[in-house]
Amino acid sequence: MKYNLQFSFKLRGKFPQNAPEKIEEWLVELKQMLEKGINEKDLKEISRVKKWEIPTTSKKEDEFILSVSSGGILLPHHALLRMRKFFSGKFGKEFKLGISGIEIKSYKIDVDIPRKPEKEFSLPFASSIKFGDKVAKVTLDKDIPIDFIEKGAIDRLVKLVRNKVLEEFIRGKDEHHLVIWTSEEKTPVVKTNPTDNMIKEGWIQRTNYRNQWIFGPTITAVTEALKDVMVDVLYKPLGFKNMIFPKVVPWEVWKKSGHLSGLYQGGFEPYFVCTPKTHDAEFWEEIADYYRITLDIEPEKIMEKLRPPIGGLSYAQCPPFYSYLQGKTISDDSFPLLIYDWSGPTYRYESGAAHGFERVDELHRIETIVIGFPDQVKKAAQDLRIGFRKIIGEILDLEYREAWVTPWWISQEGSADQEDGKTVELPKFDQIGTIDFEIYMPYRGSRDSSDWLETQNVSILGNKYAKSFTVKSQSGKELWSNCCGGSFERFISAFVAQKGVDPKNWPEKFLKYIDELPSGPTFM
Repeated sequence: MKYNLQFSFKLRGKFPQNAPEKIEEWLVELKQMLEKGINEKDLKEISRVKKWEIPTTSKKEDEFILSVSSGGILLPHHALLRMRKFFSGKFGKEFKLGISGIEIKSYKIDVDIPRKPEKEFSLPFASSIKFGDKVAKVTLDKDIPIDFIEKGAIDRLVKLVRNKVLEEFIRGKDEHHLVIWTSEEKTPVVKTNPTDNMIKEGWIQRTNYRNQWIFGPTITAVTEALKDVMVDVLYKPLGFKNMIFPKVVPWEVWKKSGHLSGLYQGGFEPYFVCTPKTHDAEFWEEIADYYRITLDIEPEKIMEKLRPPIGGLSYAQCPPFYSYLQGKTISDDSFPLLIYDWSGPTYRYESGAAHGFERVDELHRIETIVIGFPDQVKKAAQDLRIGFRKIIGEILDLEYREAWVTPWWISQEGSADQEDGKTVELPKFDQIGTIDFEIYMPYRGSRDSSDWLETQNVSILGNKYAKSFTVKSQSGKELWSNCCGGSFERFISAFVAQKGVDPKNWPEKFLKYIDELPSGPTFM
């Protein structure tokens, strides 16, 4: 890594004639100050003042220009903040001059990268990025405000350059999705598209809006039975409590949860929420009158009467829960907190055209959350994993598999072993990462060549949420969290894909949760 920064201190007045001599003396003192606490082997990598000058101008006020370079230890923009304090004291005491501002004139950074990206990219606040095989030469915009540095934005920008290259590299590898266990093969009753079957039987009806469905009486009963299964097998035995989470999520929550860093980058596709500028009747009269005359609306006119988005509709369901705990210290004997929420719906703006019932914009999910000490979270994750195995494999009697899915930033660490090309079951689930439960969909093709449907996951998130939302334990011990998300649309699609819509072909262990399977109206 190489950093080369040129900046200036703006002064309230003119330097006296003896300023250059004093500045040379102070630079020796500054060097000693910057080296303090640095290991000897790192001294050559710390920020050094390579050049300085006081431009000769006719202006009433001077500026003090410095060129600073670093090899990656004590970066120039960090040293700048120390220099501001250092020279502010010196100039004030010796010359009766104050520093009125700081101007970034040039900042060039060589960022080490694993390889040249296949697709080059640009970033906000960077005027150019030139990519080589092992380095990205970044030139930042001029006149970057000082609070940009104080808030750590430059460090995040440099990290993002490297991370975007890593993400591209790892997305092209298979290691981030590794099948670690597969159930026994089961003979499917049907091999037809479950969405088509449910439409034909009147279970579901697509609305006029994209990827949105109405649940008829039959499928609603099936959904309620599945909820009862979850309570009976998971939540009651493990001591979980039901809560209701907000479904409108402000920016502040998504900032803390980290979702905004993936905004429409393939991982976070929210619906945004705008509020009206006012509810005053006169303000909206034009819109109402236009509709009364034309029986139509003008979306563009409505946009003019809305405030900017305040956030969005619930996407991942669990982040708003942490607002309940935010900034609080919780007694140790309260842990682990075991929570579930099925008050849905949640919303995801799925790409492309309309899909079947298993891929929707408006989905009904059941979210499971654990927060506690690391050992408690690890145990809960394993208990939940065993519970979902029982629900999917025994009660629903479906053929499924488990896949280890790691976030890109830890996928290279390895999380499952392989022997002779065969996956072996992980004996425990006790590390940060995600296990997906994927169910075989016979209508898509053979087991080996088709996509299985990811229906449920169990994730260990480490201290991510507890730290971001400043949740603390009474003893000060580190807190971890766990979450599990499952979609009723996907569970039922997978069930119908293997078992069909005729209850005669359904397993008895599931049928006992259904008192009656009501039919919908007969459409002529």
